[in-house]
Amino acid sequence: MREHCFPLKEHLKSKSIIDALYTTGASVTSFPLRAVFMELPANSPHATANILISVAKRRFKHAVDRNLVKRRIREAYRLSKQPFTATLNEQNKKIAVAIIYIDTKHCSTEILKKKMCKLLTSIIEKNSKLCESL
Repeated sequence: MREHCFPLKEHLKSKSIIDALYTTGASVTSFPLRAVFMELPANSPHATANILISVAKRRFKHAVDRNLVKRRIREAYRLSKQPFTATLNEQNKKIAVAIIYIDTKHCSTEILKKKMCKLLTSIIEKNSKLCESL
């Protein structure tokens, strides 16, 4: 299997999971990205990490700009997801994540990649702290 890919089975599309994610999920921020995440049951048929990428129409009025930012976020995730999914596999966990762009200006792919790495490590750290407190 290819290492750097973002197949459709990893895209978060379930409306019920998305609703639960926004109501009960925890969040971390690495400006200009914010992630809302929630752990899924280990026996669920979903992938190890299901990702939703969102750019608000309020921040970018033109669809061209929103699509550009989403493409850059997908590319940053695709290149930095390997350690994230490997850690989740070691811990035998499945997670749903919504990545939200919160800036009003465009950001370069290099900066987004650095922030994405920081965001994914923050998700793992916060998720392990939440599991310990339960």
